[in-house]
Amino acid sequence: TTARSKGLAERLVVLKHALRNALIPIITVLGLQFAILMGGAVLTETVFSWPGIAGFLVRSLDARDWFALQGTIAFIGIFIATINLVVDILYSFIDPRVRY
Repeated sequence: TTARSKGLAERLVVLKHALRNALIPIITVLGLQFAILMGGAVLTETVFSWPGIAGFLVRSLDARDWFALQGTIAFIGIFIATINLVVDILYSFIDPRVRY
């Protein structure tokens, strides 16, 4: 309402004030979708016999190759942690009130 009373156009009020606050939960959901995507890749690659990291994970599990299994799980964990870090950094760019 302050921006409107200063004479800003409605479009600018929505883009600069409302959209910034609305993007925080959207970015959170998109970040979580990457983790779900990695979990769904195991099923998809197994059903359709597509080569990929999830197929490698399943083959390593079948062959009881523990080192390959640990490496794959560590890689997926680092990937998800990196996505979470990127999401947290995006929070601070979108809303400067967010401090870490």
